[in-house]
Amino acid sequence: MMTIRTWVAVAALACGLTAPLGAQTIGNGVLLVASPQLTDVNFARAVVLVLRHDENGTIGVVLNRPTNLVPATVFPELVEGAGTYAGTLFRGGPIAPTRVLYLVRGLAAATVTGPEVLDKVFLSIDDASLADMTRLADGTDDLRLYAGHVAWAPGQLQAEIGIGGWEILPATPELVFHEDPGTLWTELEGQAGDGANVVAAVRSR
Repeated sequence: MMTIRTWVAVAALACGLTAPLGAQTIGNGVLLVASPQLTDVNFARAVVLVLRHDENGTIGVVLNRPTNLVPATVFPELVEGAGTYAGTLFRGGPIAPTRVLYLVRGLAAATVTGPEVLDKVFLSIDDASLADMTRLADGTDDLRLYAGHVAWAPGQLQAEIGIGGWEILPATPELVFHEDPGTLWTELEGQAGDGANVVAAVRSR
């Protein structure tokens, strides 16, 4: 796991300094679904969206750890920006837990200068844009806030996948903005070999 260097990498990613995808199974915008055997407290039953994967390692955010915490209560500096946002804070991962990452889509994405992580879903770390994102977003359907993120050193994630720690699935906006994220792992676990059917089922809701 990485700390300050990782946050610098996230900042570079959010500013659009993304690396091209290689011919790898792991890539930007895929989901990592923890196997039942993965018992690390940070990753047990986790579903992670990969934000960046390149020769420097992998950065992602856990999608299915919602809390009952109001973002502006945990981060008072967000009080003005959060405005009428009714969503709660997610635990995005153990790295840099005092920093907030935003996943955005819809009209609110027009305010974001960060990269497109997958189809019409964008990443931002710009707290100053929160007011505009909140104003334009259709609540939690378009905007979610994550405290912290996850990271692997080069080769580390591949090794964990190699011993069965993770399954890889294609991500969709519907999965990223799942209406009940607490059930996401249960829905996806064991489905890596049937990813197309999972995606089709979500889209048909």
